[in-house]
Amino acid sequence: MVGPKFSFKCITHGRVHLIQEALYSFLIQEDSDDIELVIVNDYPYQSLIFDHPRVKIFNFDSIFKTIGDKENFAIEQCSGDTIVVFDDDDIALSHHLNNIKKYWKEDSNLLHWYNAVYYNEPEITSLMGVGNSGIVYSKKAWEAIGKSPIMNAGGDMQLVIKIRQLDPEKVVYAHPSNEDVSWFYRWRLPQDYHASGQGDDVPDRPNIIIRNHEYVESQRRLGLIQTGDIHLKPGWRFNYNKMLKDFIKQRKNQDNVS
Repeated sequence: MVGPKFSFKCITHGRVHLIQEALYSFLIQEDSDDIELVIVNDYPYQSLIFDHPRVKIFNFDSIFKTIGDKENFAIEQCSGDTIVVFDDDDIALSHHLNNIKKYWKEDSNLLHWYNAVYYNEPEITSLMGVGNSGIVYSKKAWEAIGKSPIMNAGGDMQLVIKIRQLDPEKVVYAHPSNEDVSWFYRWRLPQDYHASGQGDDVPDRPNIIIRNHEYVESQRRLGLIQTGDIHLKPGWRFNYNKMLKDFIKQRKNQDNVS
């Protein structure tokens, strides 16, 4: 391996059951000689361990002040010139990298998707539909906008807006067919604290990163979260390929009835 072109960037905090699924999603990517995975974990009671030449894990014994600070540290550790958003609570099918390569151009600043599967747990068999998720952007563009905004809620949206404004001609909008979808976006898992659903930070309450930490701590005190050195065991809890096929079949049947 000469060096990664695509850096899959993943930040996490006390969610081993999810990061193991994300890790597996990375490991099964096709044509993957030019990628790396960068994981930044700032849950003090866990030290994540996984020995792999294309996986870099950074464990911290204190939490970052904001998601923006955590994002910037993660991206600074990325060796590739293209950053792939790879959140710990999302799933990438094995052809996701090939989907990226299909749409990404050498001079692109941003790749934005308009097709990704959304679903809720525990209603795992009832997918919600398709939307957009899993952005890709160049590290040079990230540097050109002054790096990730020092924000919590909405920081990812502001980053996208700023990169778009750099040069609208260098923004690629991907519209894969339902059959070619390669990304699952989880929303409002009952056992997790989804930052996107917590609203903006306001002066009269702790910010999202602190509230998230407090939630994880409440789970640890109940004995629901493993602590100490954790050797990650990559794997999926569900057959996501089958879920996608079943969803497409169900939608086609509904269209035929209507």
